[in-house]
Amino acid sequence: MNQKIKKQINYLIKITDKIGIIEHCSFDQPNYSEGYSVDDNARALQICLRFKNQYPILENVFPIYFNFLTSAVKDDGLYNDLDSDLKWKNNFEISGEHYGRTLAALGETIKIKSSLSLKAINLFNHIYNLFSEKKSSHHRVSAQIILGLKNYQSKDIKFWADSLVNQYLKEKNDHWKWFEKTLSYDIGRLPLSLLTAYQITNDPQYLNIALESLDFLTKTTLNKRFDCFVFPGNKGWFNKLGCHVIFDQQPIEAGSITEIYSLAFQITKNEKYRELALKSFAWYSGDNILRANMIDSQTGGIYDGFNEKEINHNQGSESVLSYLFAYDAIQYL
Repeated sequence: MNQKIKKQINYLIKITDKIGIIEHCSFDQPNYSEGYSVDDNARALQICLRFKNQYPILENVFPIYFNFLTSAVKDDGLYNDLDSDLKWKNNFEISGEHYGRTLAALGETIKIKSSLSLKAINLFNHIYNLFSEKKSSHHRVSAQIILGLKNYQSKDIKFWADSLVNQYLKEKNDHWKWFEKTLSYDIGRLPLSLLTAYQITNDPQYLNIALESLDFLTKTTLNKRFDCFVFPGNKGWFNKLGCHVIFDQQPIEAGSITEIYSLAFQITKNEKYRELALKSFAWYSGDNILRANMIDSQTGGIYDGFNEKEINHNQGSESVLSYLFAYDAIQYL
């Protein structure tokens, strides 16, 4: 077994029970009282698909994550949050990002032609039909749907990519080249989706906007004074008016930006994107504003973030999943 991420894989399994991966942890112990989410189980399913050949132990949890996604589909839509009493929360987003994350996981399942591929096709079609009835125009949802359609039903990507392009052109100006009025959560996902759309369609507009927004993201988050990435903090984010809130920082930003830099390098062969991917990945191991190692060397978990003074030592599922996605991305450099 590859020792580099063995602990992270084992940690992923540790915080998974027969229902699914638990969303939050108190330190390295699953916090069952806060339940489970489709977002995390979809991402965990993708990690299984990407690493199962190196880590056969993932075969044990692969069907758990798949079954969790199946159980979230109801007549009125795809639910997202399951309480500890195993009841689905009714206040789910009618057309939230979890649709795209689920479709991405199912698309990868279909692509590898596993024993669950036929079930994945049926589930994909059903969920996509549920979503299409709602036709959400929210740009973040459009981005997630593009990633979901990469491996299946890719003919529909242009519709969602054009929606994202229109949003970008609406928001950008000479000083702000971004899709929203803020740089916030999971920021790499937006340009990543347009690069993905370019891979499928070869439309140069998608490539140009993806790289323009990515270069803006680099300029805004790579801090020359500290010689590291300083990501938007969730206490206020970065906004179009020039306010930059840098705490609390979360691992998902390092993960999503590593993914987009890796793909940008694969497409353009521009060495700067390779170097930036490695630097953003190094955020986890201490190349950050606190010079704090975010990897628990004992448990394999990833700390949930840090504020201006200290690390948040809780090690939730999203954090370790973001690290594993980023690790997967740098293998293509």
